[in-house]
Amino acid sequence: MSSGFGAFGGVGRCYKFWMAFKECMSEAPTKEMCLPAREDYMECLHHNKEIARRNRIEEQRRHLAEEARGGGGGGGGGG
Repeated sequence: MSSGFGAFGGVGRCYKFWMAFKECMSEAPTKEMCLPAREDYMECLHHNKEIARRNRIEEQRRHLAEEARGGGGGGGGGG
């Protein structure tokens, strides 16, 4: 993780985010200034925003599929 070594050798995928966060924490006058860097690092580690976005997309996809199934039979032609 923050050691810089990846699981399969080389640099870890989140190492650049860790270094940016670490540098910010050492140079910034307040910790609040480093919140974006921390957020990037945490997203890289845990993918919370990515997972939430994927869940919203899947929910919308299900909703549209249900509408298509339920809304297709309502046009009974009175002749």
